[in-house]
Amino acid sequence: MDDQDESVQGLIDGQTKPPKDRFNVVYLIIVLQGIGTLLPWNFFITAHTYFSTKLDGTRYKHEFENFFALAAFGPNLVAFFLNTMFKHKVALKIRILVPLFVMTGIFVVTAALVKVDTENWKGSFFAITLVTMGLINAFCAVYQGGLFGLSGMMPPRYTQALMTGQGIGGIFACVADIGSKLGTSDPIRSAFWYFLTAVVVLFACIVSYLGLYRIKFSQHFLEDHREQVQVAGRTSIQPDGFSDSGKPILTDPVEKDLAEYEVKIEKTTPPFAFIMKEIWRTALAVFLVFMVTLAAFPAVLSGIKSENHGDGSQWTGKYFTAVVCFLIFNVGDFCGRVTAGFVQKPGKDGFWLLGCCVLRFVFLPLFAFCNFHPRRTNGTVLFAEDYWPIIFNVLFSVSNGYLGSLCMMYGPKLVESKYAETAGTMMAYFLSLGLGIGAATSFGITKSI
Repeated sequence: MDDQDESVQGLIDGQTKPPKDRFNVVYLIIVLQGIGTLLPWNFFITAHTYFSTKLDGTRYKHEFENFFALAAFGPNLVAFFLNTMFKHKVALKIRILVPLFVMTGIFVVTAALVKVDTENWKGSFFAITLVTMGLINAFCAVYQGGLFGLSGMMPPRYTQALMTGQGIGGIFACVADIGSKLGTSDPIRSAFWYFLTAVVVLFACIVSYLGLYRIKFSQHFLEDHREQVQVAGRTSIQPDGFSDSGKPILTDPVEKDLAEYEVKIEKTTPPFAFIMKEIWRTALAVFLVFMVTLAAFPAVLSGIKSENHGDGSQWTGKYFTAVVCFLIFNVGDFCGRVTAGFVQKPGKDGFWLLGCCVLRFVFLPLFAFCNFHPRRTNGTVLFAEDYWPIIFNVLFSVSNGYLGSLCMMYGPKLVESKYAETAGTMMAYFLSLGLGIGAATSFGITKSI
């Protein structure tokens, strides 16, 4: 076989060496997209003081986070399922850009609603907020599923980049929340600038995603999986380098020889059952990781108060929940996700990984025995001191980020590369399923404490 024949066969087999990701630009773009995937959830749940103020005097003040979780992950789960089943019928670019534009618009409306006086219609405001959360998280599911599919086409570090971005997004939301509180004592004014920050980040996600199609590194992987990226009728490449519609496609002599192989793009339904057989252990593991996480965070953790609660200090009143619940969780989660990029233990055989995920159930009783208020039972508080929820939350959050990242990195690599996008999307669905079941479970846990 001569050099030209080898080049042609290399292109057919998808074995051409990818160009370098110069200056890690693609990696950083994927990180930014990761920030965008969880930004709607992070920005809503972290605005604890704002919603407590808006809902003051209603029965929702102490349990709105439970409702937020259900409103977010019910539609999120349905959208993930539909995205998994029908994603091969909609182009990847549409599945990413349309949700981004919709989410940006919803955050603009949310920021505007901050300035509206809702004193006389708090119940309606709460209902509107729940509908808003449902819509934004449904579109976010499509966006997130597309991104996990996109990163699944690339080397594993790019899935880790997406997971790392999600961790950074949590920290970013916490820092934005704390910063807005430091800038003004008015929770309404701080919330306005807080939600506008989300608009800016989502706009940056739109611009950077469009940039992926101009970078050689990402172009290489998008071309390798073009039947997953594009949705088209059958396109046959003729020996003269033109498509059957008469449009020029191939201009390079080596590329023209690909016509001998009659390269085609077709609409095909992925073999879901076959893929599930390969990834079920990892899918179950990621389901358990996020089910346990949402069962406790934020509903249970945000209800844990300082042992000196009520002493009038800013730490126990204004910042304790923001730091001990949200900031520590998101920093620990981020650290776990970053660590997964350097250390991959347990391996991807599934059993040890699954066992580690099951062990995380121990955190649920540990948090329940902390200084949770208001308590609906006379249960014993075993861990009243402030350092206990901090210790538990560090372990809880790091394990969430680390184990969750390993699962999402392993899943697409357990199947052939042509099924990687579908496997990544299916893994994202099981992640979302865990979030939804965990959110529903949080109601029972908070009621039983």
